[in-house]
Amino acid sequence: MKQTHDLEFLPIGRLLLKFSIPAMAGTIINSLYNIVDRIFLGQYVGEVGIAATTVAMPLMMIIMAIGMLIGFGTNSQISIRLGEKRHEEAEQLLGQGMFLFVVTSFAFTILALLFIDPLLKLFGSTDGVLPFARTYLAIVVLGTLVHQISFGANGFIRGEGNPRMAMATMLIGGIANVILDYIFIAIMGWGMAGAAWATVIGQSISAAWVLHYYISGRSTVKLRWQHFRIRPELLRSVLVMGSPSFIMNVIASVQMSLFNNQLAHFGGDNAISVMGVIMSFNMIWLMPIIGMSQGMQPIVGYNYGARNFARVRRTLFLTNIVATAMSTVFFTLVMIFPEYVFRLFIKMDSEVIPVGIDAVRRFMLSLPIVGYTIISGHYFQFTGRPKVSLALTITRQIGFLIPALMILPEFFGLFGVWYAMPTSDLAAFIVTTFFVIRELRQLSQRTASKEYAPDDVSENNQAREA
Repeated sequence: MKQTHDLEFLPIGRLLLKFSIPAMAGTIINSLYNIVDRIFLGQYVGEVGIAATTVAMPLMMIIMAIGMLIGFGTNSQISIRLGEKRHEEAEQLLGQGMFLFVVTSFAFTILALLFIDPLLKLFGSTDGVLPFARTYLAIVVLGTLVHQISFGANGFIRGEGNPRMAMATMLIGGIANVILDYIFIAIMGWGMAGAAWATVIGQSISAAWVLHYYISGRSTVKLRWQHFRIRPELLRSVLVMGSPSFIMNVIASVQMSLFNNQLAHFGGDNAISVMGVIMSFNMIWLMPIIGMSQGMQPIVGYNYGARNFARVRRTLFLTNIVATAMSTVFFTLVMIFPEYVFRLFIKMDSEVIPVGIDAVRRFMLSLPIVGYTIISGHYFQFTGRPKVSLALTITRQIGFLIPALMILPEFFGLFGVWYAMPTSDLAAFIVTTFFVIRELRQLSQRTASKEYAPDDVSENNQAREA
């Protein structure tokens, strides 16, 4: 009750800090699985190790896409149900979400292992990189279920108003992964297999922590055996709400495959290694933005369900301000100190570093506006307008980026590959702004027309006075 009371009455700034900081920490820790793998592989296996994880990334993005389809869709619905005081349906959604994680994980694991070599070639692997990528990906795919629980189901904990516990589950697994990477790669010399096993074991520890939280009865929304099944009346809303994130990641997987193939054609294995480093740095700045988005989700979801539209509007505004400021800071750092990005992953004398310094500056030109675009797109999903969120995603990633990837390299070669992303981001920023301005006007109108219960207004005023 206190958790839902805070969502309704605490000042928005305090709520964003309360939910976003643990979420940001959790997403950063989650990204460490891949980033730390690449750091150790770059230092102890070489550029081919980074290239191998880069061509494996599209399939890993599909794993995450499935987790987001179920996790984000379920989490959004749980937050809205709690705001509407429909606790029983929130518990039914939790049980259904866990069931879906189990079923989809087993099906995906079998299919991925059966077609692993053709998939890696489709994702841009060259003959020299393929054996390294196969070793790494086969082990990571075996851990699909624990990934979905540690990442997707962990979001349920945040959605019910317990961000610190959600952060703790990610922290414990992330620390284990770093320690195991050092032991398996640096000490035992297991190379690609060591990086993969470190990732799977770390995620298994996080998954065990999530399950213990629910089994111990500490959760607000209880995990009950009778709810461990599909409910058609709830499934549709979950799939609709989660579809923008799912489609976004599937498209990102397609884009990554296209990037890899274009890089292999215009720049060879070294260019793929450069992209691997850039994507790792991309995670370092992107994960805090995703964490801000996840921190915003229970606030806007609950208050939208409770029809407190003034609080929804302020949450969107503040989150975008902070995300833009963070993006600008990262942009400044990468423009001034690009060489340090590569020295972390690749040995000092590598011929890849000069190519990478030039590439990362071109690729990151649009960084200051990307945080705003991501937050705004997720906002529509979190407030029950997945079609708008999906339209923004498709416009940015299919309408702009894929054509840019196909056209620009034909005129500018390898430079065209690096310029494709900022070109797409600028176009997406313009389209997103149109929808955001319209949404802010509608929220103001609904607030002015007092489209919420009078008791809520009175309680809100009392909370502000207190």
